[in-house]
Amino acid sequence: MPIPTSNPIVVAPSPTPFKADDSVDHGAIERNVQKWLKTPLSGFVLNSENGEEQFLSEAERLEIVRTVNAARNGEKFIVGGVDSSSVTDSIRIAEALVDAGAEMIRIRIPRLTTNVSGYFEQVVPRVPAPVVIIHQMAPGKFAGGDAPVGAPAEVIGDLVDIDNVFGYIASGNVRFETRVRTFVTTEKPFWLGNGLLLLAMSAIGANGACLMFGNVAPTECHAIISSVMNGDLRAAQEIQSRCIEADYQILDRGAAGIKAALEILGYEGGAPRLPVSPVSAAEREIIRAAMQSARLV
Repeated sequence: MPIPTSNPIVVAPSPTPFKADDSVDHGAIERNVQKWLKTPLSGFVLNSENGEEQFLSEAERLEIVRTVNAARNGEKFIVGGVDSSSVTDSIRIAEALVDAGAEMIRIRIPRLTTNVSGYFEQVVPRVPAPVVIIHQMAPGKFAGGDAPVGAPAEVIGDLVDIDNVFGYIASGNVRFETRVRTFVTTEKPFWLGNGLLLLAMSAIGANGACLMFGNVAPTECHAIISSVMNGDLRAAQEIQSRCIEADYQILDRGAAGIKAALEILGYEGGAPRLPVSPVSAAEREIIRAAMQSARLV
């Protein structure tokens, strides 16, 4: 499916289910995709922190892309994740992801070089798909306010202006990203990256999202952003208010929390990959209660 041209676009970093022997459960991935195809979710983000990328080999990550590509029946679109500070390696990984079925490549601002502009100027033109730049300097630490800054706001604006850059995914640092928004052309998507910030960042001009909460509440995420874009702040506030606790309780437990929430909704989550532990029975009930208050179940 072509990348959508109308906003808001809401994509979600897809969790990776594992079998009892700790191998990737491709059957569960296929069945989950079939469920997501029936939701307003715009696309799948693969090779992400929520997908436990650091616990997967490169071969496993590419096979997951192939599995999702085959299961989606030409619907939605796939974003493949790249997290490398090497120009050569980033291009190689991006090419492999596109060969596997990705239509867009999400690239983190590199964390091991100060030459951020030089990195993107060399990488972006050589990636065989549109690039979305994500400002996520501390993957897995989603609280946001104290997130490290990867480049000055003006520099980020220049990077997004590069040909073949589709758009930008903001960090959770709302104060910093409010200024970034003034440097990112309104012709390119500006996506928020955290469920608790749906209302706040939509209010500063976000017109899409790439966030964990999109896995469990794609309708609500889409509605909040759409309501703000349409000037209906009251409707957006109502939805955001009832979803706050669900987003917090799920994401506070990382991949284990996301998987538990999906299982409550009838998806196949399973346990995180070893050595990470699943949520306890008591934690699962906390998540369930928060999701019930959010009207997700």
